[in-house]
Amino acid sequence: MTDKLILALDMNSGDEALTLVRRLKPYLSLFKVGNQLFTREGPAFIKALRAEGVDIFLDQKWHDIPQTVAHAVTSAVALDVRYVTIHASGGLEMMQAAQTAVKGSRTEILAVTVLTSLEDGALRQIGFDRTVSEQVVRLAQLAVLAEVRGLVCSPLEISLIRENIQEQIKLVTPGVRSAKDGLQDQKRTLSAAEALKLGANHLVIGRPITKAADPVAATLGLMAECGLA
Repeated sequence: MTDKLILALDMNSGDEALTLVRRLKPYLSLFKVGNQLFTREGPAFIKALRAEGVDIFLDQKWHDIPQTVAHAVTSAVALDVRYVTIHASGGLEMMQAAQTAVKGSRTEILAVTVLTSLEDGALRQIGFDRTVSEQVVRLAQLAVLAEVRGLVCSPLEISLIRENIQEQIKLVTPGVRSAKDGLQDQKRTLSAAEALKLGANHLVIGRPITKAADPVAATLGLMAECGLA
């Protein structure tokens, strides 16, 4: 069993997701619940997953005023999730409020730097005059200043963050694929094995497993590809 691979339960049905978790929990211990499933199924679904003995990455990517984000994080802590996400672009005070809200619990904050669907041109469209790489480093430094010790970033920025951030920090890379899979809607990604080799702590895997004809075989194949089997 590994927590290096996080399965993204990006589906509409809680029953379908729970069935998949039961099939895969002998191999994977950490599962991501994002906006799609959480909006449909709510906190009760998180409790059902925890009852299965697996850990939860609650991926809500909160970006709001500090007090609102702190209250949301407190609610996530009550659900006993392992990770929650906020946007680093929400600013220092917001990240500090989120970090304060997890103190004394096992829940950890992950600050999202730049979404892996964005490239330099898209950043310019929304008013940023930095490149993606520059913006990722700036937000990573701000997160560290807020005492957040986990980041979500593209695998292409793993080495860049490791070079610029001296503090111990967890890196979670989304949209990672098997070496044989296409890019899908991710613009900045690598294969799972490449991301681990560069120093990622966790990889978020979705469709290569959830859309596979045999999800167990796909999971075992990816674990073997990454040297985790």
